[in-house]
Amino acid sequence: MRRMNQILGLFFSKDVRKQNPNDFAKPGRDLENNQASLFEKLHSSESAKHERQRIFGPLAALTFNLVVAVGIIFLNKWVLENVGFQFPVCLTVIHYAVSWALMASLKFFSILPASPSSELAPLSLFTFGFVNSVSTGLANVSLKYNSVGFYQMAKIAITPLIVLAEFIWYKKRIAFSK
Repeated sequence: MRRMNQILGLFFSKDVRKQNPNDFAKPGRDLENNQASLFEKLHSSESAKHERQRIFGPLAALTFNLVVAVGIIFLNKWVLENVGFQFPVCLTVIHYAVSWALMASLKFFSILPASPSSELAPLSLFTFGFVNSVSTGLANVSLKYNSVGFYQMAKIAITPLIVLAEFIWYKKRIAFSK
């Protein structure tokens, strides 16, 4: 209601008694000024809305990703330990199948935009997907036999190994500050 009063106030806020007599030569000038002022107010509120979306959109997505990732790890551990499901690689296949079905349905209903075409060769894309799937399957095997804390520490320990492999194979150096 306050916003509506502000907008309506823009149309009726001009004091006719204080106008310059020369202004009467241009009919509709007050209306144009009020419309311009109204447009500026609405435009600035739209800019603020876009700014909030620009800041909080990625923050919400990262928070959602974190909550889901942690939830999946604890759910996997619960299924492998308490339910008695003895096939961690099969659990990975189930996760991928559910993810694929969810993404396909989101794409079908146009909730997600179409993915851009990949410039990678099909063999490179397949290899990437295969390695990613195997690593997730092996991570679930590790989760079956270890605690969640050890599982997370093992995942963290992978980073220095990747840096070492990049140094050996690609001669890539990482700045000490990183």
